[in-house]
Amino acid sequence: MTVHKDIASFIYLLNKEPKVFQPTAWQDLPQLNTDILKLADNESAIAETIKTWCIKHDLGKILRDGTRKEIEDVGEHTPTTMQPLTNITQTLRTSIEESYKKLLAAAENQSDTSDDSK
Repeated sequence: MTVHKDIASFIYLLNKEPKVFQPTAWQDLPQLNTDILKLADNESAIAETIKTWCIKHDLGKILRDGTRKEIEDVGEHTPTTMQPLTNITQTLRTSIEESYKKLLAAAENQSDTSDDSK
């Protein structure tokens, strides 16, 4: 179960807390996605890969705290709290790809506005 919590916490960070990622972490997201793809659906190996990646990018404590908070702050279950992750690997890969695309779009928009100021 903790494997799912680790992966779900990472997905949460990507989607809801993107500011915790440093620019180098964003640049390395495509490589993380490739590494996850190579692991097929081996969720234990994927969780370890995510942990290692997070530690490399100084996000280990944030991931660990997010997992703990999820465990400690169980609260009352509601249907909208979190959708069940039937294929957590695909959900993870989709989240990484979408987050990276948003980053690229934001960078492109920022460069467009800086060109306009010239």
